Amino acid sequence: MDTLSDPRRFLSREDALLTLWSLVLGLGTAAAFGAYRAVNLSDEALGGRFAEFGTNLLWPGVLIVAGVAAVVWFGWKANLE
Repeated sequence: MDTLSDPRRFLSREDALLTLWSLVLGLGTAAAFGAYRAVNLSDEALGGRFAEFGTNLLWPGVLIVAGVAAVVWFGWKANLE
């Protein structure tokens, strides 16, 4: 069945899985960035490092997740071979 002929079906199963994995890769990249920033703090207690990780996961992390997910999704859809 064609997706365009069925208005109830917005995303196919493959597109939903691609979107999920794009977001997972983006979240992993944001977590790696947050961990890098937390580890590089000097003279900070463990609680401060966790706070730095959480802060970096929230603000730049949202942009990182969106950017990586968009690049992965559009790169996959472009199907460059």
